[in-house]
Amino acid sequence: MAASKLSGFIRMNIEPILKKWEQFAHEIPSARLLNDESAQDHARGMLLAAADDLDNTQTPSEQAEKSKGRGKRKLKETEAEKHGVSRLLEGFSLKEAVSEFRALRASVTLLWTDSVPMPLQSVAGELIRFNEAIDQALSESIGRYSRDKEEHTRLFDAVLSSSPDFTGIFDVEGRFIYANRAMTSLYKTSLSELVGKNLFELGVSNAPEIQKLLQQVIDTGAACRREIPYTSPSGKNLIFEYSFIPIMKDEKNVEAVAEMARDITERKSSEDKLSKSANYDVLTGLPNRSLFLDQLKREVRRSSRNSLRIALFFLDIDGFKEVNDRLGHTAGDQLLQQAAQRISACVRYTDTVARLGGDEFIVILTDIKKSSHVEITAQKILEELATPFRILEEKVQISGSIGITLFPQDATSPDDLIKNADQAMYSAKEGGRNRYRYFTLPMQQAAENRMRLIDDLRVALKQKQLRVYYQPIVELATGRIVKAEALVRWQHPVRGLVSPAEFVPLAEDAGMIVEIGDWVFRQAAQQVKRVRELHDPRFQMSLNKSPVQFHKDSTLYKTWTDYLQELGLSGDSIAIEIAESLLTDADSLIQEKLSAFHNAGIQLSLDDFGTGSSSIANLKKFHIDYLKIDQCFVHMGATDSDELALCKAIIVMAHMLGIKVTAEGVETVEQKDWLKTAGCDNAQGFLFSEPVSSRAFEKLLNMGKAQHQGKVKAAQATDDYPDQPGEFSAHVRPPQTTVRDSAIPDAPVDRRRRDRNADQKA
Repeated sequence: MAASKLSGFIRMNIEPILKKWEQFAHEIPSARLLNDESAQDHARGMLLAAADDLDNTQTPSEQAEKSKGRGKRKLKETEAEKHGVSRLLEGFSLKEAVSEFRALRASVTLLWTDSVPMPLQSVAGELIRFNEAIDQALSESIGRYSRDKEEHTRLFDAVLSSSPDFTGIFDVEGRFIYANRAMTSLYKTSLSELVGKNLFELGVSNAPEIQKLLQQVIDTGAACRREIPYTSPSGKNLIFEYSFIPIMKDEKNVEAVAEMARDITERKSSEDKLSKSANYDVLTGLPNRSLFLDQLKREVRRSSRNSLRIALFFLDIDGFKEVNDRLGHTAGDQLLQQAAQRISACVRYTDTVARLGGDEFIVILTDIKKSSHVEITAQKILEELATPFRILEEKVQISGSIGITLFPQDATSPDDLIKNADQAMYSAKEGGRNRYRYFTLPMQQAAENRMRLIDDLRVALKQKQLRVYYQPIVELATGRIVKAEALVRWQHPVRGLVSPAEFVPLAEDAGMIVEIGDWVFRQAAQQVKRVRELHDPRFQMSLNKSPVQFHKDSTLYKTWTDYLQELGLSGDSIAIEIAESLLTDADSLIQEKLSAFHNAGIQLSLDDFGTGSSSIANLKKFHIDYLKIDQCFVHMGATDSDELALCKAIIVMAHMLGIKVTAEGVETVEQKDWLKTAGCDNAQGFLFSEPVSSRAFEKLLNMGKAQHQGKVKAAQATDDYPDQPGEFSAHVRPPQTTVRDSAIPDAPVDRRRRDRNADQKA
């Protein structure tokens, strides 16, 4: 079989042919984005297939079939078919795909006829055969293109129809060309009724918004996305997320717009709930701390730009804890809700009321033009809060304390404004509550001193600045020291001895009270071990454990029993002093801790009895071993017959329940005498001794019966520095140890009383 001259020409000149073909191909819009390699991907194969075809002999019938595109196929998938698939995937139109074959035909014909010296009639047969081969390739390419496009269209339509998203196509006049099943169901119509109509004709509720966006896409040729409310035909309010995508006729002109919409009503509802929980207080619905801080920052920036004034109120509810304790948390919640409503009603809609947490609220008054507006608003809030509330069918009386600071007079930063208002609020509380106070410079100085003291307190334990002092508790019948109360003191390296009235509340606020309390327990346990070994095997040490310590200590208290066993001490070597308020608000965790102490043999002493609201049932329920009569009853009992009768009644009642009684704050012989006559078991107070260091306490025990006040003073005179338990020298234990009725006046009585009040918290 002789090779065709044209087939050889194609093989030898395939690169120039492809170069020529590229010039034609790049005039096709869809081919302009293709690189040379992509443009030539199947052209080379189709040319070589045509050359092979020219080399094969054909019968007239085969030639006729090929001219119609029905020639026999020798391959499972020809290069022409691959071309059809490729062009469909690359977005070519059918017209553009056909144009490529025209360009291929023209490239070969022009180059060959220019290079052949003989007349065209002599090569006409080969040209006819070549055109038949191109026709066959064109038929195969278009056939594959059409089949695949039909399949893609079917699958695409199936996907759109079954999609839960609402999909439609609009022409440039805003009329429907297509809509899937979800879209027709949304509008309660059929596809035939929907096609050709616009949204206004269909009565769609959000038609104006959608039409505006359609026109925007048509004008700009750019896609867009929006969230638009929609009211369904049934009246249900929904929110849809719409995407509008232009369908381009050419590079510049839009021929249609595809719309895809999704119902995001539930998602938006969840987002709103999350946003509300993140920014609003669940109980009152007011802005929470986070949103308040953002709002304050915005107002400060705005006021700075416009030279405006701001007032910040820091408000604390007076008496909230008592209501919460007496009526329960449900009542407390209702009280906070009603208080929030009353506070909000006192301010303008441009102002902000927020709840910081607990019973603390904060108010931002903006655009202050007259100072009187600040005072009028503060007074109005106080009056509203002082008006009785109706909670759980009960009348509840509270009040408020408000601290006020001004921007920019007092501070220019949000943090400083909050700090100033907080300080002023505490000043209002200390001034008697139910009042407001403006921030002043001395308040700031006091707050800064407080922060410095807290910082110093954080290192006090590590640097061994804390000391444990011991106040003797005397058995009235014998005069013997049978117990002692362990009290913490702070020997500051610069300020000297810091009053517990000053640092114990700081330790509670700063979260250090649990660690300090645990340290005090271990020091006191060592002390009682020493005293039991040298003086009295039944000696007991009392420790104060504040409500804050009880609530916050979840682990350390569990180690106390093990530590006592390690020292060889029984549980009754320690008595824990608790406040009456702890029993009235004893939740399951508090009850568990009290039971743990009782089961370990550690005794419980109820401090300041008579000032709270303890019941006889609580005394029995919590296995109270000691009652401590508050010093206010002790002081008045010697002169007031009613107070004396009350004290006697407490003592009789306690003894009937098997509870011993200790009187605290005894300062005179007269007080001691009437307590002894009334049957009180023990007493402590400055009449016997103020709290002393372990060394001085040891010497008190060693002195035996003191003959005169000077000997007691001598015991303290040798106490050159406060020591720690376990550091004192051993002494021979006398048969009995008593303390004479004498005070140790080494500090003013008012300071000592103040320290005693603080000791009751420690």
